[in-house]
Amino acid sequence: MIKFTSSALLLVSAFAGAQTVTVGSTTSTQNGMTTTITVPVSVAVPPTSSVAANPMAALRVEAGSANGSSVNQTLGAAFKAVALPTVVTDTASGWNASANTYTVPATGSYLIISNVRLVDSVPAGISYGQGVNTSNVDNASFVWSTTAGMRNGFNNMRIMQLSAGQTIYLFGYLDSPTPIAISGASLSIQQLP
Repeated sequence: MIKFTSSALLLVSAFAGAQTVTVGSTTSTQNGMTTTITVPVSVAVPPTSSVAANPMAALRVEAGSANGSSVNQTLGAAFKAVALPTVVTDTASGWNASANTYTVPATGSYLIISNVRLVDSVPAGISYGQGVNTSNVDNASFVWSTTAGMRNGFNNMRIMQLSAGQTIYLFGYLDSPTPIAISGASLSIQQLP
């Protein structure tokens, strides 16, 4: 008769691509002879895929001066695209520098962050705004602010559902008969998983 010092009962299902590993063992001694019994367990391992995941598209473009002076752009009383000549990142090669537009590479959700800063010492109380969309219109995604005097700038951030091939861009508006210069602007677009 064999007497075990410990015992184990294990029910294991067979999985495709399963690997067997030892998770425990038990020993018994009878008539001076030691017997060791190992307990194998099959563990399912996720299958390896030969298909690489598509990288998420990312864009970062900007315009700006190091000292807060004008970048040769103005906002006025008309919806106008903002030029962003410096490409920092464009993983999908979707930026059109001559038109200041981004062509969406794949259908999905995108995080969009834009910023417009006016030159310093703008008079207080002037409404101005910015938006990123497929057309330059005042809608729910267009954000307004009011100048406060010395320094003026703000971000517009949102998540937007876009289809492959759609073209979007940053644009602004200023409620003033006299245009006001921009000292900097930026646009970041990140495709979400």
